[in-house]
Amino acid sequence: MKTILTTSLSITIAALLLSGCAPKGGAGMVGYDSNVKYGDAKAVETVTADFGSTDLQSTAESLTQSLLESRYIAKAAQPPKVRLRAVNNLTYEHIDTKAITDKIRIKLLKSGQVRFLADTANLNQVKDERELTAAATANKVNKAMADSDYIITGNVRSIKKANDDVKDVYYNVSMELVDPQSGEILWADEKEIRKVTSKSTVGW
Repeated sequence: MKTILTTSLSITIAALLLSGCAPKGGAGMVGYDSNVKYGDAKAVETVTADFGSTDLQSTAESLTQSLLESRYIAKAAQPPKVRLRAVNNLTYEHIDTKAITDKIRIKLLKSGQVRFLADTANLNQVKDERELTAAATANKVNKAMADSDYIITGNVRSIKKANDDVKDVYYNVSMELVDPQSGEILWADEKEIRKVTSKSTVGW
């Protein structure tokens, strides 16, 4: 009897040890015991007063909608060819302005109301690829890539103020639609963002 009880106890302990080693999230999961979890990419982000994902999304949405409603785009006989220039970061912090222009470009392309030419960041790569297959007509190809109806330019600025209790950060993202032949500004709009942070017990 004593042997049977000892054997049963050993089996129970072994089973408990094995169950403790089993993945909590089930088979096939990687990093099951980490603190990482998925969140809503569209949720309002207020971790800090710095320019964040919510500011990026709201800026792109607002300026894209405004541009599409301008008569130079909305009433165009056919979708104009546009080149989106880099947005200048004139703030005190690092802001990925390429992310702003990329998001605006995607939204404009999805609308079907605009055609985009390669920007300066990848124009050389496009030219190299085209010249490999069309060396005989390189001049015509280059002219076509440079022949934009409009260019879009922009700036990001900020004003930061703080006292012992409150920090106030103001962002201004402005963009313009320009006729490259005449230099005339045809459309301009801006997105304003203000963030106010109260000082916590551990500082800013």
